[in-house]
Amino acid sequence: MKKVLFSFAVAVLAATMVSCGNKTAQNAEGQDSAAAEEQTEQKAEEPQQEVKIEDQTEISSDIYTIKVPEGWKARSRMVSNSCVLGLKEPPFTTASPNYVSYIDLDRYKAEREKEGSKAIDNITVNGREYVVFENENKNGSLYLGAATPMEKGTFQVKLSTGAHKLTKEEAKAAITANLKTILENVSFK
Repeated sequence: MKKVLFSFAVAVLAATMVSCGNKTAQNAEGQDSAAAEEQTEQKAEEPQQEVKIEDQTEISSDIYTIKVPEGWKARSRMVSNSCVLGLKEPPFTTASPNYVSYIDLDRYKAEREKEGSKAIDNITVNGREYVVFENENKNGSLYLGAATPMEKGTFQVKLSTGAHKLTKEEAKAAITANLKTILENVSFK
């Protein structure tokens, strides 16, 4: 009886080994395709990695899109139709484009004059005319503001300079060029 049980156990073990050997090759193939399918499903389920603020190349709202110009960096995401961009070269300019539905062009002009800004020549960029105002504070920072009318309200951009060692004329020329660069990269929806 012991011999019979022993022989039976050996036969079962041999059968198991033969059948497993064949299935292992099939399982390896099946596992490879199953693993690839699982990875694909995981990628589809994973939320897309959020782009770092400074790595954004385009910022959009339901009113406009701004492409981040070369040399500029995004400093914020779009929040309530407003964002912030920065240029890290003299005169270290900050630009804040914004759509304001409750301020028409006349009110925009009145507010700039009230704060002491001076109207300068209008500019036309991409077929839109912008009124432009300039101002300078006590520490020498320059400000440029531009606005164009929309169906409701205005699209506005405010630029300001940071610390720099440029002459006043050089800084003024640079911030004026920066205003045009920002406006050239805005497209309306």
